[in-house]
Amino acid sequence: MTEHKHEHDLHEHAHSHTHEHNHAAYVSNLPKFHKTETGKGTFYGVGVGPGDSGLLTLNAVQTIMHCPVIASPRTKSGAMLAFDIAKSGITRFLELSFGSRMAEASEESFWAAKTILPLDFPMLRDAAAQRLSHRAVADSIEEYLDKGLDVAMLNLGDVSIYATCQYIADLLKADGYEVKFVAGVTSFCAAAATLGTSLTGEDTPVYILPDVSNLESVDRLLDEYGTKILMKSGRSLPETIQMLKAKGLADVTSAVVNCGLPNEKVFVTLAEFEDALMADLESVFSYFTILIVRSTEETK
Repeated sequence: MTEHKHEHDLHEHAHSHTHEHNHAAYVSNLPKFHKTETGKGTFYGVGVGPGDSGLLTLNAVQTIMHCPVIASPRTKSGAMLAFDIAKSGITRFLELSFGSRMAEASEESFWAAKTILPLDFPMLRDAAAQRLSHRAVADSIEEYLDKGLDVAMLNLGDVSIYATCQYIADLLKADGYEVKFVAGVTSFCAAAATLGTSLTGEDTPVYILPDVSNLESVDRLLDEYGTKILMKSGRSLPETIQMLKAKGLADVTSAVVNCGLPNEKVFVTLAEFEDALMADLESVFSYFTILIVRSTEETK
């Protein structure tokens, strides 16, 4: 019995040693941050997907591992949703690569070696005030780039779809810094997958409305043939729902609330969504609400 236990311990030790060796080899082979020809760091805009950390791409994981500075938008309450998604995704990656025991030790040392830079973006309507806010964020990032440190700015969804990252990238480009983008999964594509539906047919166009407060524009677009994606309905949600019902689109409209997040809610029809809102508005209503209006033959 003692002999078998000794053999088991040797096997466990060898298994653990192999994992530690593989982990060390992986980390040593990660691309090191580099200085550009100007001696400055590179700015990376990184899409982390809409919420589910499993939607973090391998390119995003590698870029986050590569950059010594991780910048993430922060809300008034101090929450950093994009950072939380990235952190969870890195944990899942380490667990898949090296097992839970090694991942726990690796995660602690991994984040300890990073500089976390919170970014404040006040919700401002005034264009001049917005520009000043973006300039302040760009300046805070440039402090690290000037030291030759690469910076990854995390963004919900994809960096090319209504991302604040684009404004910051434009300022950095104008100031002579190198800028690169890492694509992410968009919220509406993830929402369609969650619903098990396609956004397109053979010739179906897709319209994206980032702000439905202009009800006249929404009303006009809903009459066009194609799939409509209504994002960030906010205060206009009641009027939008009534408009969809009046146009006979209730049965072809689905809603996904907080896509990919722990409190995600999925409603196949507009009626289901409306009933849920009436039953418990506080738990259902969210800034992260996506309405998908599928195309109909009548609008073709």
